[in-house]
Amino acid sequence: MTQGINWLEIFIGGAVGFLTALLTASIYEWVRKPNLKFSIDTNSNEGEKKIKNKDYKWKFLNIIVENPKRPWWKSWLWGNVSAENARAWVSFRDYETGAEIRKISARWASTKQPLNDFGRPDWSSLLVTSRESIAVNESSSLAVAIKTSESGEIYGFNNESYVFYPEYDSPYDSLWSNPEFEVGNDKKYKICVKILTNGHEYREEFILLNPRKTYKSISLVKIEQKEC
Repeated sequence: MTQGINWLEIFIGGAVGFLTALLTASIYEWVRKPNLKFSIDTNSNEGEKKIKNKDYKWKFLNIIVENPKRPWWKSWLWGNVSAENARAWVSFRDYETGAEIRKISARWASTKQPLNDFGRPDWSSLLVTSRESIAVNESSSLAVAIKTSESGEIYGFNNESYVFYPEYDSPYDSLWSNPEFEVGNDKKYKICVKILTNGHEYREEFILLNPRKTYKSISLVKIEQKEC
């Protein structure tokens, strides 16, 4: 029954078929990736509040992540795909050497704050990794850093930062400033933002400017076509 069967040809044909199917699946996954674009949130993101008879002022730095629809001449091949359950990280780096100073799991500022009905930290939310889904032609805001009037230091910001609030009898007389997320007070830093969604990774580099001690002085600058 097996006479005349060329097992070598069958083996080679099967291997070629398997590799072709694997390559096709890989190409399909690659071309069906979300079309994520990064930009700087131009809102002031400043605020002030009196807490326990003390005035607190702050400024946040956020990044906008958009998933724009591709032009028609690209859509037929790449399609338009939602970014599902996107997770993000922010890495703060020395401006001159590029050495990493601090890396935190980032908070999607467009999601619900991790607070309970009494305005206190909701520990079940604090311990959950912040994720966000971005539909086609929609965008979400990603928190990067905070600087307050109480300190000349810059801090990374995520869900855990909500524990540090004067009204919560925190051991630190600080506003959303987690000591473990302290970056420093240098004039410039490099920031690398990484997002993982749908099996694809996206990276973008920014410069964080901190020219003066005042909390209002911090800002972000985008490095065009620069990945980190």
